[in-house]
Amino acid sequence: MKKGNGKLTPSQLESNRKNAQKSTGPRTEAGKRRVALNALKYGCYTGPHTMEQSMLLLGEDPHEFKAFRDSLIESRQPADAIERMLVEDVAMLAWKKRRLNRAQQGLQLRNLEMLELDRHRQVLEVGRESADVSQEEVLKSGLRRVPKSPARFGEILSQLDTLAALVKRQDFSQDIEPVIAMLYGETPTLRGAQIANIYEKLGEEGVETEEQRALAASLKIAIEEETRDVMEEYTLFLQEHVHVSPALRDSALAPIHPQWISIVRQEYTLDRLIERKLKLLTQIQANRKLEELADHTMASDVRGTKNRAFQKTNPRSY
Repeated sequence: MKKGNGKLTPSQLESNRKNAQKSTGPRTEAGKRRVALNALKYGCYTGPHTMEQSMLLLGEDPHEFKAFRDSLIESRQPADAIERMLVEDVAMLAWKKRRLNRAQQGLQLRNLEMLELDRHRQVLEVGRESADVSQEEVLKSGLRRVPKSPARFGEILSQLDTLAALVKRQDFSQDIEPVIAMLYGETPTLRGAQIANIYEKLGEEGVETEEQRALAASLKIAIEEETRDVMEEYTLFLQEHVHVSPALRDSALAPIHPQWISIVRQEYTLDRLIERKLKLLTQIQANRKLEELADHTMASDVRGTKNRAFQKTNPRSY
């Protein structure tokens, strides 16, 4: 407790000194960095290096900003603290506008990244061995009707290859009902039903006559046509969902991000503020020059008046 005169006793001073020795703050480098950023976390921009630290955190070069600010000061030649403050305000506003431009570019690059990531996922899907659909859905609808995916195309082509290999060997003794069900589900397409019926008929009758051989040839053509249709669908799917065309890449640069409008508005606000600051600075500097000219003119008039008065009182001096 302080004495009546407001001074600390010797014991209180000694106690404060010991407490101060214990309260030395963070000692590790990590701790010091965290404390140094306290002003940033709580929005108190009072530290001497806070602005530099915030620029570093935002990936900016404080030295580059200082060079820009100094060049602006050199070009505008502020004569007093008010003019210098306006020039520094303009420098900071212009720097913030530059930061917004970086943000716009960042959004565009992010769109490109998301596009490429999505395409990369589709490329990985191409290498998958099975489509991401349930067995129940496949048996009901068939691979030809389930949602399109790279793996689904792969399985369809694999099943068609199985049928093509049987026809090539003229092996019509196998049960292809599971293959047909896998491809077309409970209700086969016209071509699917054609393939199943011809194969079954050749299995019953064999390939002995000219008519039967012609039937086997038509079965081969039907399977080839089905394979060709699937390959065309697959090519279109890859173009739409996997390949990154120049047009698609350019479309990712379009300003479609929700934050884009906010950035444009902020940029417009900064432009207006810069314009006002520069206009005010120009007016102040113009007024100052007029005042300096008036003072210079007045001083010249005073000197002229004094000289004329001196000439009148001391004519012989001339």
